[in-house]
This record gives sequence, structure tokens and C-alpha cells, in this order.
Amino acid sequence: MPCQCKLNQVPVGKKVRVSGFGDCARARGRLCALGLTPGTEVEVCSFNGGPCNIKVRDCCVVLGQGMADQVLCEPLADAAEADCSVARHY
Repeated sequence: MPCQCKLNQVPVGKKVRVSGFGDCARARGRLCALGLTPGTEVEVCSFNGGPCNIKVRDCCVVLGQGMADQVLCEPLADAAEADCSVARHY
């Protein structure tokens, strides 16, 4: 089973795949409306402890830290081991 982490734990410049969401149904609905659905690839463009700037479906989206905390993701298959070890340290 691939490791999972939250979107706000992914280092800048890494690409991940959305694997699910936290327990908040309201946040899940908002994230899906923004195009963040399970299976979607996401690239973290910038994150400095505040808002998380991501690229999803060729669009730039900025999520607050609380919303980014609701997105569960896994590293892409080609870089799974490297991303898992880095994500655990954040």
C-alpha cells in the first residue's frame, strides 16, 4: 500500500495524486468543486506554512492550510519512495 500524507506536508515542487479527503463533508464538496478529485495529479507550487499554492488540471489554486490539511495524497508511482521519506519529516 502506498504511503499517504496530507497535501500541506508535501514539499514544494513535488507532484502527488489525490487519494481521498478528511472527514469534513463540506470541505470535501468544496475541494471537488475546485477539481481536486481522487486520482487527480497535483503539483505543490509554493507553501510557507500559510496558504498552499497548487497546480491542478492546468490551473493554479490557492488553499488555506485548513483545506490543504483535508486533502490526502500519495506520491506518484515513479517517485514513491523518495516522496514518502520526505513527507514524513514535515
